[in-house]
Amino acid sequence: MTKEIDLYHMIYESNLESKLEQILIGLTKDSQSPEIEEAIRKFLLFVQHASENFWETFHNAKTYQERLECYYQFSKNQCLAAEVLIGDLDSVSSELDIKENLSSMLKESFTF
Repeated sequence: MTKEIDLYHMIYESNLESKLEQILIGLTKDSQSPEIEEAIRKFLLFVQHASENFWETFHNAKTYQERLECYYQFSKNQCLAAEVLIGDLDSVSSELDIKENLSSMLKESFTF
């Protein structure tokens, strides 16, 4: 239970856009898979790092154009993080489907 609370706390602390936050919370609630939780944690850490880099670069920017470029790069990094998360979730769901199929095949093969 503490892992779930920690993950919810990480989602909240990431200051994500509300739609993305809702998706991640729903995914966390609906998933009992540690692999999915790990994929979400990886995503949140990447977003946190990108956000920290954004603010550091933003404060060092001297013009509005540099600040806009900084924001543009931050947005691209968030898109990249979402793409990686989607790939990780696809990989995990494929593995879980394979495990489920193998499990049911084993059960059927041992049923007389």
